[in-house]
Amino acid sequence: MNMSYFAWYIALMLAGLFLVIAEVLIPGGVAGTIGAFVLIGAMGVGLVNFPAPWGFISAVAIVVFGGIGLLLWVQLFPRSRAGKRITLQTNGSTYTSTKPPSEELKNAIGESVTALRPAGIVVISGKRYDVLAEGGEWIAAGAAIRVRTIHDGHLIVGEMNEA
Repeated sequence: MNMSYFAWYIALMLAGLFLVIAEVLIPGGVAGTIGAFVLIGAMGVGLVNFPAPWGFISAVAIVVFGGIGLLLWVQLFPRSRAGKRITLQTNGSTYTSTKPPSEELKNAIGESVTALRPAGIVVISGKRYDVLAEGGEWIAAGAAIRVRTIHDGHLIVGEMNEA
């Protein structure tokens, strides 16, 4: 099948636009980046194969309309119904982290619920805590543990059978 240069130009334009629009549904930047390169390829096909003023005009049109489309996208998409569903709507100024663990937990005894490799979950006095194993060691699930220290809001634990 022999496609004309105009057909290649149209196919590349449509594929590039499709990939750039697909970036909304396929996050990660890959589809949008490939789409941008395909549009640049369409510009090249237009510049090389169209008569003198039209190749340049088509390339400029792709850049200008692409820029306008990007500007409109940035301005209007976050306000759309779909944009509101996938973008952050709060500024985070009222965000509060969990309270740091109480100093009363120092030397508390509990049991590891998950394997600590070195992070995991333990139960101390019936309450679950995210912890780190002391020295990066691995502790098996179900092992008796003791809270060694509290460092930067993290419970550091070690196995009970250790000195």
